[in-house]
Amino acid sequence: MQVLKDLFRKKPIGGICLIILIAFLLMAVFAGVLAPTPMVNGALPKNLAEGKLAPFQTMAHPLGTDRMGQDLLSYMIYGARTSVILCVCCTLLSTFISLVTGVLSAVVGGWFDLIVQRIVDAVGCIPQMLLLLLLMAMLGNGIPQMIFALSVPSGIGGSRMVRSAAISVKDSGYCRNSDLLGGGVFWKCVMHVVPNIMPLVIISAAGSLGGVVMMEASMNFLGYGVDPGTPSWGALITGAGRDLMFTCPWMCIVPGIAIAVLTFAANMFGDAIRDLLDPRLKGGVGSYNSKKLDKTLAKLEKQAAKRQNAA
Repeated sequence: MQVLKDLFRKKPIGGICLIILIAFLLMAVFAGVLAPTPMVNGALPKNLAEGKLAPFQTMAHPLGTDRMGQDLLSYMIYGARTSVILCVCCTLLSTFISLVTGVLSAVVGGWFDLIVQRIVDAVGCIPQMLLLLLLMAMLGNGIPQMIFALSVPSGIGGSRMVRSAAISVKDSGYCRNSDLLGGGVFWKCVMHVVPNIMPLVIISAAGSLGGVVMMEASMNFLGYGVDPGTPSWGALITGAGRDLMFTCPWMCIVPGIAIAVLTFAANMFGDAIRDLLDPRLKGGVGSYNSKKLDKTLAKLEKQAAKRQNAA
């Protein structure tokens, strides 16, 4: 609760972005209630007589329709469900993989650490987009396949940062005392290492939300995204939006704006959480905000000088 209070008081833009993210989450959860046109058998009903209807021409279709007569507002609401599911699942899974791999590699050490780090190096040598395309080509299209393809390489690559933080905690005095008292690897990981690196893990997870949205849209644009017929913002841009970009520009502008807003909100929220949880950004000694610290010290010195002169 204190973090939320500090978020809205010290980082109001981050608090507004949190509200935007919650709004997208609620839109995804209650898509069936919010959408003007409900889905039938997994697809929106089509009406060719209303195909290519521009926005704001009728209250029945405020954002217009596509070439098949499907309501664009309903498509966007159901498409939010796909993007939010991918964001949440990919972020949680990649964070879990990074945490487990990095902490075990740091605490166990030895040959286990050597093998894990060589695997991390091998994954890092392959360009991310190329690796995603290879995985999606082998697994096929679909939401579970995209979750796996986006989460596993990202989790393996992010484990190096977690490992660095875990090593600094493992070498501390209380962890060494735990070894003397008979604490095993599991006890040291759960009771000492993980609680002390959780702020870093939370910062990394919050910052990766925007990247997941962009990668999902990119994969759909390349044709390796969700199944055909599944509402998705990236799929809308790839299909009718790209084919009818000049005659019906709203089909790519509307999902493009939604992707931009969600990505911006996720990135700004991640930056705000980082500023609140990172001890180097809280204004103490060693803070990045050195100008503010210097002004505060100068003010205190002037006050002390005035007191001495008065005495």
